[in-house]
Amino acid sequence: MEFTLTLVRHGESEANVNHMLSGCMDVPLTQHGRMELKALRDNVDYPVSDRYYCSPLQRCQDTFRILFPDRTPIVRDCFKEIDFRSLEGWVLSTKAEIDAYFASWVADEPYLDEETFSDVAARAKPAILDTVRECLEDGLSSATVVMHSGIMRTAVIALFGQPKEDFLSMSVPNGLGYVVTFDDDRPVSYHGLLRRDGASSRGAGIG
Repeated sequence: MEFTLTLVRHGESEANVNHMLSGCMDVPLTQHGRMELKALRDNVDYPVSDRYYCSPLQRCQDTFRILFPDRTPIVRDCFKEIDFRSLEGWVLSTKAEIDAYFASWVADEPYLDEETFSDVAARAKPAILDTVRECLEDGLSSATVVMHSGIMRTAVIALFGQPKEDFLSMSVPNGLGYVVTFDDDRPVSYHGLLRRDGASSRGAGIG
Protein backbone atom coordinates (compact mmCIF):
# COMPACT_ATOMS: atom_id res chain seq x y z
CA MET A 1 0.00 0.00 0.00
CA GLU A 2 1.33 3.44 -0.91
CA PHE A 3 1.61 5.86 1.98
CA THR A 4 2.35 9.60 1.81
CA LEU A 5 3.99 11.41 4.72
CA THR A 6 4.27 15.20 4.58
CA LEU A 7 6.88 16.82 6.83
CA VAL A 8 6.38 20.54 7.47
CA ARG A 9 8.82 22.86 9.23
CA HIS A 10 7.48 25.44 11.69
CA GLY A 11 7.38 29.13 10.81
CA GLU A 12 10.12 31.63 11.50
CA SER A 13 10.84 31.83 15.24
CA GLU A 14 12.52 34.43 17.42
CA ALA A 15 15.44 32.04 17.77
CA ASN A 16 15.74 31.68 13.98
CA VAL A 17 16.25 35.39 13.42
CA ASN A 18 18.75 35.57 16.30
CA HIS A 19 20.77 32.55 15.04
CA MET A 20 20.18 30.82 18.34
CA LEU A 21 20.42 27.09 19.06
CA SER A 22 16.90 26.82 20.43
CA GLY A 23 16.56 23.05 20.14
CA CYS A 24 14.09 21.95 22.82
CA MET A 25 13.57 25.48 24.17
CA ASP A 26 10.12 26.94 23.75
CA VAL A 27 10.43 30.05 21.60
CA PRO A 28 7.60 31.95 19.87
CA LEU A 29 7.08 32.62 16.20
CA THR A 30 7.94 36.10 14.98
CA GLN A 31 5.16 38.30 13.68
CA HIS A 32 6.77 38.01 10.25
CA GLY A 33 6.73 34.23 10.64
CA ARG A 34 2.99 34.25 11.37
CA MET A 35 2.28 36.45 8.36
CA GLU A 36 4.48 34.31 6.14
CA LEU A 37 2.64 31.14 7.20
CA LYS A 38 -0.72 32.72 6.37
CA ALA A 39 0.63 33.63 2.93
CA LEU A 40 2.04 30.13 2.42
CA ARG A 41 -1.32 28.60 3.34
CA ASP A 42 -2.68 30.19 0.17
CA ASN A 43 0.38 29.47 -1.97
CA VAL A 44 1.36 25.89 -1.11
CA ASP A 45 -0.59 22.73 -1.89
CA TYR A 46 -0.25 21.13 1.51
CA PRO A 47 -1.56 17.59 0.97
CA VAL A 48 -4.80 16.80 2.77
CA SER A 49 -3.89 13.98 5.15
CA ASP A 50 -5.81 11.30 7.00
CA ARG A 51 -4.01 12.10 10.25
CA TYR A 52 -1.89 14.94 11.66
CA TYR A 53 0.98 14.96 14.14
CA CYS A 54 2.96 17.76 15.76
CA SER A 55 5.98 18.44 17.94
CA PRO A 56 4.91 19.68 21.39
CA LEU A 57 7.06 22.82 21.17
CA GLN A 58 5.32 26.17 20.91
CA ARG A 59 6.64 27.17 17.49
CA CYS A 60 5.25 23.97 15.96
CA GLN A 61 1.94 24.15 17.82
CA ASP A 62 1.42 27.74 16.65
CA THR A 63 2.40 26.81 13.10
CA PHE A 64 -0.08 23.94 13.11
CA ARG A 65 -2.94 26.20 14.21
CA ILE A 66 -2.19 28.64 11.37
CA LEU A 67 -1.72 26.09 8.58
CA PHE A 68 -4.32 23.52 9.61
CA PRO A 69 -6.89 25.41 11.71
CA ASP A 70 -9.64 22.81 11.26
CA ARG A 71 -7.48 19.84 12.31
CA THR A 72 -6.41 18.46 15.68
CA PRO A 73 -2.91 16.94 15.83
CA ILE A 74 -1.55 14.02 17.81
CA VAL A 75 1.30 15.58 19.79
CA ARG A 76 4.46 13.46 20.07
CA ASP A 77 7.69 14.21 21.95
CA CYS A 78 9.63 12.13 19.40
CA PHE A 79 9.25 14.98 16.89
CA LYS A 80 11.11 17.51 19.06
CA GLU A 81 14.17 19.25 17.65
CA ILE A 82 17.82 18.35 18.34
CA ASP A 83 18.44 18.58 22.09
CA PHE A 84 21.36 20.99 22.42
CA ARG A 85 21.31 20.63 26.23
CA SER A 86 24.06 22.85 27.69
CA LEU A 87 24.23 24.78 24.40
CA GLU A 88 20.53 25.69 24.37
CA GLY A 89 20.29 29.43 23.81
CA TRP A 90 23.82 29.70 22.40
CA VAL A 91 24.04 32.27 19.59
CA LEU A 92 26.06 31.56 16.44
CA SER A 93 26.52 35.08 15.17
CA THR A 94 28.27 34.46 11.82
CA LYS A 95 27.89 32.01 8.94
CA ALA A 96 31.42 30.77 9.64
CA GLU A 97 30.43 29.89 13.21
CA ILE A 98 27.28 28.13 12.04
CA ASP A 99 29.15 26.15 9.37
CA ALA A 100 31.93 25.16 11.80
CA TYR A 101 29.50 24.05 14.48
CA PHE A 102 27.36 21.88 12.22
CA ALA A 103 30.38 20.36 10.47
CA SER A 104 31.48 19.11 13.90
CA TRP A 105 27.93 18.10 14.79
CA VAL A 106 27.50 16.00 11.65
CA ALA A 107 30.87 14.36 12.37
CA ASP A 108 29.52 13.29 15.79
CA GLU A 109 31.99 15.56 17.54
CA PRO A 110 29.81 17.48 20.02
CA TYR A 111 31.05 20.70 21.57
CA LEU A 112 29.63 19.72 24.97
CA ASP A 113 26.81 17.31 25.85
CA GLU A 114 24.35 17.91 23.01
CA GLU A 115 22.71 15.16 20.99
CA THR A 116 24.94 14.19 18.08
CA PHE A 117 23.83 13.51 14.51
CA SER A 118 23.85 9.77 15.26
CA ASP A 119 21.80 10.31 18.42
CA VAL A 120 19.15 12.21 16.50
CA ALA A 121 19.14 9.72 13.61
CA ALA A 122 18.67 6.88 16.10
CA ARG A 123 15.40 8.41 17.35
CA ALA A 124 14.21 10.19 14.19
CA LYS A 125 14.10 7.20 11.85
CA PRO A 126 12.12 4.95 14.24
CA ALA A 127 9.79 7.87 15.04
CA ILE A 128 8.93 8.24 11.36
CA LEU A 129 8.62 4.51 10.67
CA ASP A 130 6.51 3.90 13.78
CA THR A 131 4.19 6.72 12.70
CA VAL A 132 3.80 5.24 9.22
CA ARG A 133 3.15 1.75 10.61
CA GLU A 134 0.63 3.10 13.10
CA CYS A 135 -1.28 4.81 10.32
CA LEU A 136 -1.13 1.77 8.03
CA GLU A 137 -2.46 -0.46 10.81
CA ASP A 138 -5.41 1.92 11.08
CA GLY A 139 -6.06 1.70 7.35
CA LEU A 140 -4.82 5.23 6.60
CA SER A 141 -2.85 6.25 3.52
CA SER A 142 -1.40 9.64 4.52
CA ALA A 143 -0.23 11.78 7.42
CA THR A 144 1.31 15.19 8.04
CA VAL A 145 3.85 16.05 10.75
CA VAL A 146 4.72 19.62 11.81
CA MET A 147 8.25 19.48 13.17
CA HIS A 148 11.71 21.07 13.05
CA SER A 149 14.44 21.52 10.45
CA GLY A 150 17.22 19.60 12.21
CA ILE A 151 15.29 16.44 13.01
CA MET A 152 13.52 16.57 9.63
CA ARG A 153 16.75 16.63 7.63
CA THR A 154 18.29 13.94 9.83
CA ALA A 155 15.23 11.71 9.45
CA VAL A 156 15.25 11.97 5.65
CA ILE A 157 18.97 11.19 5.50
CA ALA A 158 18.54 8.18 7.81
CA LEU A 159 15.49 6.87 5.96
CA PHE A 160 17.21 6.91 2.57
CA GLY A 161 20.73 6.00 3.69
CA GLN A 162 22.23 9.22 2.37
CA PRO A 163 25.66 10.47 3.48
CA LYS A 164 25.20 12.37 6.72
CA GLU A 165 27.17 15.28 5.23
CA ASP A 166 24.08 15.94 3.07
CA PHE A 167 22.65 17.58 6.17
CA LEU A 168 24.90 20.58 5.55
CA SER A 169 23.52 21.28 2.07
CA MET A 170 19.83 20.51 2.65
CA SER A 171 17.67 23.60 3.02
CA VAL A 172 14.23 23.52 4.62
CA PRO A 173 12.55 26.94 4.47
CA ASN A 174 10.15 27.82 7.25
CA GLY A 175 6.66 26.51 6.52
CA LEU A 176 7.88 24.10 3.84
CA GLY A 177 9.45 20.64 4.00
CA TYR A 178 9.31 17.27 2.24
CA VAL A 179 6.72 14.84 0.92
CA VAL A 180 7.91 11.26 1.45
CA THR A 181 6.36 8.29 -0.36
CA PHE A 182 6.38 4.80 1.17
CA ASP A 183 5.53 1.36 -0.15
CA ASP A 184 3.94 0.06 3.04
CA ASP A 185 6.63 1.07 5.55
CA ARG A 186 9.51 1.14 3.04
CA PRO A 187 10.61 4.65 2.01
CA VAL A 188 10.65 4.94 -1.78
CA SER A 189 11.17 8.60 -2.70
CA TYR A 190 10.83 12.16 -1.50
CA HIS A 191 10.53 15.64 -2.95
CA GLY A 192 10.38 19.17 -1.66
CA LEU A 193 7.15 20.87 -0.69
CA LEU A 194 7.09 23.88 -3.02
CA ARG A 195 5.29 27.18 -3.50
CA ARG A 196 2.85 27.34 -6.43
CA ASP A 197 4.24 30.70 -7.57
CA GLY A 198 7.70 29.18 -8.05
CA ALA A 199 9.33 31.73 -5.75
CA SER A 200 12.27 30.54 -3.73
CA SER A 201 12.26 30.63 0.06
CA ARG A 202 15.32 30.58 2.27
CA GLY A 203 15.48 28.61 5.45
CA ALA A 204 15.70 30.99 8.37
CA GLY A 205 18.13 30.17 11.14
CA ILE A 206 18.52 26.94 13.06
CA GLY A 207 15.85 24.65 14.43
